[in-house]
Amino acid sequence: MLDPLARRTRRRTLVLGVVAALSLSGCAALQDDGARSAADDLARGLHSEDVSGLAFSNGPGEEVQTELERILRTTGGIEPDVTVTGTEVEGDTARAELSWRWDLPATDEDWTYSTDVDLTRADGGWRSTWQPSVVEPGLNGNEGLRIRTVQPERGEILGANDVPLAMSQPVHRVGLDLRKVPAAQRADAATALAKAVDIDAETYRKAVAQASDDAWVEAVTLREEDFRALDAAQMKKIPGMQATEDTRVLGRSKGFAAETLGSVVEATAEDLENSGGALTRGAWIGRGGLQQEHEASLRGAPGVVVDRVGVNPDGSLEPGRVHQLVAHAPRAGEDLHTTLDATLQEAAQRALEDVDSPSSVVLVRPSDGAVLAVANGAGSKGYPTATLGQYAPGSTFKIATSLAMLRQGDTPDTTVDCPHTYAAEGTSVANFSGYPRQFEGRVPLRQAIAHSCNTAFAAQHGRISQPELADAAESLGVGVDMAPGMPVFSGSIPSEEPAGEHVAAMFGQGRTLVSPFGMARFVASVQAGKLVQPTLLAGDDAAHDDDAAAAPAPRVPLTSGESAGLHTLMREVVASGHLEDLGSLSPDTAIGKTGTAEYGNEDPPRTHSWVIAGHEDLAAAVFVEDGNLGSITGTPIMLDVLRAAQGS
Repeated sequence: MLDPLARRTRRRTLVLGVVAALSLSGCAALQDDGARSAADDLARGLHSEDVSGLAFSNGPGEEVQTELERILRTTGGIEPDVTVTGTEVEGDTARAELSWRWDLPATDEDWTYSTDVDLTRADGGWRSTWQPSVVEPGLNGNEGLRIRTVQPERGEILGANDVPLAMSQPVHRVGLDLRKVPAAQRADAATALAKAVDIDAETYRKAVAQASDDAWVEAVTLREEDFRALDAAQMKKIPGMQATEDTRVLGRSKGFAAETLGSVVEATAEDLENSGGALTRGAWIGRGGLQQEHEASLRGAPGVVVDRVGVNPDGSLEPGRVHQLVAHAPRAGEDLHTTLDATLQEAAQRALEDVDSPSSVVLVRPSDGAVLAVANGAGSKGYPTATLGQYAPGSTFKIATSLAMLRQGDTPDTTVDCPHTYAAEGTSVANFSGYPRQFEGRVPLRQAIAHSCNTAFAAQHGRISQPELADAAESLGVGVDMAPGMPVFSGSIPSEEPAGEHVAAMFGQGRTLVSPFGMARFVASVQAGKLVQPTLLAGDDAAHDDDAAAAPAPRVPLTSGESAGLHTLMREVVASGHLEDLGSLSPDTAIGKTGTAEYGNEDPPRTHSWVIAGHEDLAAAVFVEDGNLGSITGTPIMLDVLRAAQGS
């Protein structure tokens, strides 16, 4: 039988008997009366990791299969590609050369080598002689192969002045070792541990009940300070309680910019499947926020190591008996440089500590667009209210309406009508309860802004079309895409509205939607005299952000004269209106606007509370989903944050 693979062999095949010469190639194909076929059967069995059905010269296939499984137990399930590249036959013995190729994870380079297997003629056929060296030349009877990926060191997220914001930190993994807990005590032990570490007891009891008798069931991973705060005496009384030290990538403190930074979690089976081979078992990946948005650069690339390891009779690895065969080093992730100011971020979070409703604070530096803080209160329950929340802007939107009025030729001193109530296009508008009556009637625009007269702005619906209102809003960023380095909602405003909705839109109700992040950009643009492009990325990371460089511009750009007019109006809010408390800042130059937006079907309706403000080179937006008037709910928060900025 002619051998079609002979042309690719490194050895010349010699078989006693018939030799057929192939012209031109100088190679030979020889008849081997079955040795090659037996070697091919072995190669196929090794490839599929199942040789139990083969006959061996020195033992039954089942025993060889057991030893093969021991050798390959720690190769991670990778199937080797095994082929026969040559045979030599001499009488009743033969030797075959096997070519091995392993498609290693985490590298494009395959691990390749050759081994030899002896064959013996028996019972009219050929049988392979089993040795561990058939799998790898250096293996002996009590060794195996181990293929392991080496996860890279993840890049840190750094803030202003390269202060670490998210980095590897020591943690304690707390759980139950069920080998040390009698079955009858497991439910009670799980309940006690759940109570001690403040997790849901029912969920943890279920996990313990479903685990095997020798399992370790993790309850929670705790930061160093949280672990030390546990009642040690109470913990010791829990049967089977075990705490192991480990490391995790965490924010600089518990809850620090959690939604903005995101988290780092172990990749799930679904993550591995969807990665197309980019992720390997044991990989840690970013979930949410900057960690997910910049995963490719932060993660780095894993390495891989192949070892020949000692194996004990019970299948465990023998410590210290390791011979490295292949090593590809991991590539560490790159640090991500951001503009976040750790001091201001912490101040913003403290200012929201007592707010039960979803809430947020965003701080932006108008001069260069640097985002200094993005904080969400505990009431947001992990949702990024600051960046992805979509809310009616309420009276803060009167700044956009004022811009449209300035474009009609008005000035801060233009007289406008501010009746107590106003009705048009089927829409009835009233000033808020408690509105000072001395500022109703004919008043300057600056006073209408300072005291937030709803009716004065609703009455502008006949002078200012919806497209003109939308253009003014876009000049301040509403609906103009941003690329700050993570997903954000830039806002939306319809370019056309039914007449009644247009009336509502004039004072920030209707279908206009904004985010707290977008409103920080809104006031920053007033301060800067142009549309600000906020960025969370600093240094080279910002320079390489192509999305930011291609950020779109509004249809009608803001001019310096328009900015000056808006600045005058917003300064009046501090000088004589609802934000007089901000006059305590030094220097006394703050500008701002409060806002309250009704929502829902309750009577009276529930309200969103807004405050936007600027002080020196700082723009800020404060939002509380369920609040009172902006001046009541938002002003104390705003004042705390701006005072903290003065001392930073």
